[in-house]
Amino acid sequence: MQHMKSTKELAYRYDLYVVPYWREAFDQFILQHVAIPRTGSILTVNCGTGGLAIELAVKLGDRGDIIATDQAAERLRLARAKASMKQLNNIHFLEKDPTRLGMEEYAFELVIGDATLMAPESVEPMLAEMVRLTEDDGTVALTVLAQGSFGEMFSLLWEALYLCELTDLVPHVEALIKEYPTIDQLRRMMERQGIHRLRWFTERRELDFASGEEVFQSPLIEDYFLDRWLAFLPTEATRRRVIRKMIQIINREHRSSYFEVSVKATLLVGKKPSGDSFSSAPAG
Repeated sequence: MQHMKSTKELAYRYDLYVVPYWREAFDQFILQHVAIPRTGSILTVNCGTGGLAIELAVKLGDRGDIIATDQAAERLRLARAKASMKQLNNIHFLEKDPTRLGMEEYAFELVIGDATLMAPESVEPMLAEMVRLTEDDGTVALTVLAQGSFGEMFSLLWEALYLCELTDLVPHVEALIKEYPTIDQLRRMMERQGIHRLRWFTERRELDFASGEEVFQSPLIEDYFLDRWLAFLPTEATRRRVIRKMIQIINREHRSSYFEVSVKATLLVGKKPSGDSFSSAPAG
């Protein structure tokens, strides 16, 4: 039976391992391509333990304020402690479901959302809330994973099912591969939510693992992806058997090299229109 982690343990694992290994790269992606207003109000959705929100609060100083939301209370506790150490008075952390943010009274010049750890079906409801809270002609920026992410893991899972004589379950892997949206599907999602002047940026990023054991002990994989990937397996015993087989395959085929897992990191940036004009163009 998998060890059940407390919410406090998950928050610390996120801050210690997931932030430097995963989240900081997406935050830098945003800072590289999104114009940050010099004044006004900014909303960050799924702020994690506060890294980007705090950096933005420092940049704004007394010229503006940050509202940062996350659905994990323990992550917010760590974020508040970090902000307190910097004596920031222009940042406020709220515990919110990203698909039901509420906050009817707010309108933000810039709304930033991180959907990289969310189930694909929750991304558009989150985006709809982000757009709703953006002022006219304000900017919406969303980081998300596109189709092609984790292809190596899905191929590995496919092979393990065959070797475990579980071929009847292979269609579930095909469904997992198709869960992540293509760039065109993401573009159409943004347009459905009224975003225009759309730009998109993609980067292929590699996650390196020294062994099969390291893959499945990684807080990123274990805490945020593995349960979803293996949810179709009928029993805990089957799950353990498939994981053992996946570890064996990695260790056999990558004995003298790293096992690389790639993700298609995607940033979508656009404007909430104040008029009737709609247009979109790829990043140049």
